[in-house]
Parts: sequence; structure tokens; C-alpha cells
Amino acid sequence: MEREKLMQYYEELKQIGLQKLQDSMSQALGLAASVTYPDGQLLTKTSNLCSFCALLNANPEGRSKCEASRVIFARAAVDAGRAILDTCHAGLVHVAVPLRVAGKTVAVLVGGGVTLKPLTEEEVAELARETGIDQEELWVAAQGVPLWSEERLRKAAEMIRAVTETLAQLLYTKQEQQKKADELIALFEFSKTVSGSLQVAEAARKGLQAVLKLTGATSGSVVMLSETEPGAAALEVAATLESSNDLKVIPAGEIIAAVGREAIAAHFDSRPGESRPEEKRPAVAVPLTAGGKVTGVLTLAGKPGGQRFTGEEAIFLTTLGTILGLALENARLFRKVQERAAMLERLIEVGQVLSSHLDVDLVFESALASVRDVLGARWCALRVLDENTGELVLRASLGMSPKLQARFARVRPEDNLLGEVLQKGEAVVVEDLAADGSGRHLPYYALEMRALVVVPVKAGGKILGTLKVYSPVPRRWSEEEVEYLGTVAAQVGLALENARLYSSLREYYLSTVQALAAALEAKDVYTRGHSIRVAQWARSCARMLGLSAEEEEQVYMAGLLHDLGKIGIQEDILLKAGPLTPEERKEMQGHPEVGARILEPARFPAAVIAAVRHHHEDYGGGGYPAGLSREEIPLLARIIRVADAYDAMTSARPYREAFTPQEAYEELKRCAGRQFDPRVVEAFLRIPQEEMEDIAIRGGGAP
Repeated sequence: MEREKLMQYYEELKQIGLQKLQDSMSQALGLAASVTYPDGQLLTKTSNLCSFCALLNANPEGRSKCEASRVIFARAAVDAGRAILDTCHAGLVHVAVPLRVAGKTVAVLVGGGVTLKPLTEEEVAELARETGIDQEELWVAAQGVPLWSEERLRKAAEMIRAVTETLAQLLYTKQEQQKKADELIALFEFSKTVSGSLQVAEAARKGLQAVLKLTGATSGSVVMLSETEPGAAALEVAATLESSNDLKVIPAGEIIAAVGREAIAAHFDSRPGESRPEEKRPAVAVPLTAGGKVTGVLTLAGKPGGQRFTGEEAIFLTTLGTILGLALENARLFRKVQERAAMLERLIEVGQVLSSHLDVDLVFESALASVRDVLGARWCALRVLDENTGELVLRASLGMSPKLQARFARVRPEDNLLGEVLQKGEAVVVEDLAADGSGRHLPYYALEMRALVVVPVKAGGKILGTLKVYSPVPRRWSEEEVEYLGTVAAQVGLALENARLYSSLREYYLSTVQALAAALEAKDVYTRGHSIRVAQWARSCARMLGLSAEEEEQVYMAGLLHDLGKIGIQEDILLKAGPLTPEERKEMQGHPEVGARILEPARFPAAVIAAVRHHHEDYGGGGYPAGLSREEIPLLARIIRVADAYDAMTSARPYREAFTPQEAYEELKRCAGRQFDPRVVEAFLRIPQEEMEDIAIRGGGAP
């Protein structure tokens, strides 16, 4: 080959970023790489040398032997006209692939610096004697030589071969494609990224974007063939790029089948009905291959001026398809592992929510979210059986429109799929409702409901409801997916049973609390209705503060019981109209501690007992019984302190008239920071006036 032509190729390789491409490939594959002239002399700097090779190359004798091995590899590849695999003087494996353009070798891509078996001490000792390198230092470095399997080496060789073919095609297509060759670097950079993220859709999208820029096509698609249902009827569209839906180019089933069967490119018109050449949009579909089989199809259309894709371009695209196919197959394999791990992880998450929350709605939300995320379901619906009416009541859903939720909030399970699940207590799986000839149907239907799974929700052998997931397209549900859904349904059933038990326990608690509060108010006629008003205002204030439902419940109970300790106070002190003596005041101030001690043996929640004990502590200090201040005072106690003071001020006493609500508000603000927590006062003042009045009326008096 003429020297001038060779120099032109080398300049073009430099312009497309050969060194950067080599660095990216070397880093992605995890081996050393270099490009040489046909005679074996370096054209680029060697990338990614391991510490062992770096130590050898730092030694004059070692470097000389490495260079000699490289020359032998390169010349052997040139002579063979194909990839060769050989071992260097140090016992490391290398692959040399000739870069051939128009039947001539332009350069050689050499990759290696790995071993198929660990180097022995004898081999290292011999190498140390030959080079004069310290044997111990060389032995330590030898431990860092990458140890590969033959399969990994084969795949790396296939990738290197694909790179050389791509470079050859870039050189062959000359100026126009050389200007756009930077996108090929992005494609290899993306291969490196995929090895970390391994997301199929993202890999397909980025790969397709790079190919579109490289070829000048305006639209394309990456279609992955289904492993369980090969053929046109079972496709996974991983990516498609086109601004107009009319111009999206997803090939027909017969074209995909032909490409998959023959593993070669297929040319076709994506819009055969158009008469104008520029509107015909010639297209080409090329196979994505991995492990010697076709795993998908890359399709492009929309070249400028309606031009057809040439045979050379089809070959180039097929090479890219090999690179992209390997990346996508790795991503798909990893996705399977992720899916199985996600199932277990989400089951654990639902279990954690179940064990840490009494709010069944949170459990339902977590359960449906896990089903949606793991199964990729369009709709999820949980229905609970109403034993009184026999209807299935919608308790939670995802994806269903508000209109559909309202219209079918309650459904009858007779003569439909839901009834079948309730009767048999087993899952019902439908791959395509539209094509199902069994006559089975739902109480409602939408066009988006093509495939579904319905499983029973059980607890203690009793069926409590159903859990359903829908897919907008026909779908073959795997055994793992159905089993996963059944496990989630079992967790939901446990949540429903726990909620029932908790409701019974809560009713018992509240009845006990109300009985104690009633006993107190029967003794003090002046505070009748006081406890219930304080409890309700405290709960409203907690809501304004954004506390949890559990904390709202606790502050409500504490409000009912905050004056329980007054049961032990003599009536003449409790009902005394005039000022109390120091001894009487001391007895009266002991009621928070007495109340807390009464509650402790009954095992009321610790937060409730603490709120009762400290509800007379002043925010600025100086209150009783412990003289706590600021954040030392439990938040629930600070809330009751404000609600208790407000009710006391707005209630009439024999020795004074009741404050108006506005007067009480002003007093709360005036004492904020001294007696009351300013943040609690601010929240209390935000309770809607209608709510305040309603509580006052239901509690036994108007403010």
C-alpha cells in the first residue's frame, strides 16, 4: 500500500480520536490495549497497563522483550489476515486483530495483558533473572495480573474484532462519516456506562441516538426479541426515536422474523404507499447479536432525500449491532437478576411497613407500589369483602381514574372473575381478555385492560378480598410474578387482620379512658365536658403541627386523662370557690403525678403517661411537677398545656366570667414563650373557627 495512502488513514484515525476510543475500550473491557503499525511499532500509547506489565516496561530489558513480543503478534496478524491469539514472553495472553481496509492491513489492534491461570513463582523467578528486576517486587506485581476465563477472553476478542471492523468501515466511508465518527466514541463510552448501570431501555436509547447521528437517519428503533415467545407476536420495544408518531419505524413481524432467522440485514420501505421518493423512507433492519444468536433488531429510516441504505452501510450497521447487542444482552441478563432481587426487597419493605405501622392505608400504599414497580403493572386494585352486603369494596388503587374509582367503588362478585377467585381461593390469570374465549369477565372493563392477574387476599384461612393487576397489552405472566403477587396479598391480609385486632383494642382503650374521664367529671361539676374538649382541641392542634396519626391518637387519649389525678383530691379543695391555701395548692399540684401513676399499671402508651405527668410544665420553666422547660417538656404535654389553658379561660367559674375566644387567643399569645410553646400556640390559633366552635358545643358549652 502506498505510503501516502497509509499516512492519510493514520491522520483520519487521529481525527476520529483513536487514542480516546482505545482508552475507552480498554477501560470498558478491563485489559491493556494498543494500536500498532503493520510492522508492530506503536501507533498509539498503550492503555490500561497492569502493574506487572508497567514494571516490566519500566525496565530496559523487560521493555525490549515486550516490544519484541508485540512485533511478533502484529506481524502474525498481518500475515494471517485475521485475529490471532498468542502468549508473550512474560506468559500473558494477547489477541491481535488486523485493521484491514480494501484488503490491506492498515494497523493492528492488540489487546491483552491477562492470564488464564496464575503465574507460578518459577515463571516469575525466571523472568526476574532475564530482566534483572527484583524477584520479590515482580512477584508482588504478578498478583495483580487480571485472571480471566476463556469465555471472557473470547468475548473480549469478539469486541476487539468488532472495534477493528468499525474502524475499517469508518476509514472506508471517508470524509462524510469521518466527520461524524466522534459519535462512535460516544457509543463505546456508553458501553462502559452500561457495564455499570445495566439498564436495557437506557442502553438502547443512547445507542440508537449515537447510530442516528452517525448515519444521518431521522428515525429508528431497537427491538429486543422475547426469550419466552420468539417471533413477531412477542416484542419488547426498548427504544424508538421520532418526533412524529406517523414516522416511527418499528418493522413488521415478518421482517423481524426474517432478520432473526437469517441474521442478516433486511431492506424495506417503511411507508410503501407514498409516491414521492422523499416520502418513501427506505429503511434497513439489522440484527443485534450476542453469543452467536440474534437477540434483537436495530432499524433505521429517513435518510436525506429518500436515499436507500447501501450494502456497505448495512455491513457497518451490522457491526454496530454486534456491539450494541452484547451490551443489551448483558443488561437484560442483569435485569432478570434485578427483578428477582427487587421482588424480595419490596416484600421486605412491605413487611417492614406492616410491622411498624398500624395504619392499613400505608400498608396498602406500600403493597400496591411494590406490585406496580416490580411487575410493571398499569393498574393495581385492592378490594375488601363487605360481609354485610357481599360486595367487594375498593380500598386502594393505582392507575385507575377518579371517575372509574367512584363508579365502581363497590362491585358484586357474582358471575365474574372476582367471584371465581373468592369461590376457589386461587389466583386467576388471563393473558388477553380480548381473546379469552372462556366467557370470564370483570364487573367493569376498559380498553387498557388486556391482561390481568387476580389473587385472593387471605388471613387465617379466611378470604378477605382480592388483589388485581392489569396490563395494557397481552402478557404472559410468569410463575414468579403470580407467586410474588400472592405473597403481597398475604401481607395485605395480615395487615387487615392486624387492623381488626387493633380496632378492637383501641375501642377497649377508649372505653376505659372515657369511663375514667366520666368518673372525674362526675366529681367536679364545674369541669363537665372539659376533658373531651381539651382532648379534641389537642388532637386538632397536633394535626396543625403535622404530627402522625398515631401521635394525634395519643394526644387525644392524654387530653381525656390529663386531670385523672384529681380523683384523689378532696372535694372541698376541688370545688373551692376562693383562693387555695399553700397546703391545698400543693395537693392540687400533685394531680399530674398522681394521674400518671394511676395509668402506669394499666400499661397505657408511654407518650400518653408522659403527657399527663407534664401537662402543667411551663415552657419558660417554673411549672410542675418537675420544673422542666422548653424541649425538655414532651411535645404532647406542651399541646395539652395550651388546650387546657384555652378551655379554662373560655369556661365560666363561680368567681369570674368566661373569656371570649378572642380574649383567650390574645392571652395565649401574650404568654407564649413563658407558659406556652410559641410553636404550639401558633398551630392552635390556626385551627379553623368552625372546628373550634363545633368542639366547644359537642363538649358541653359554647366558647
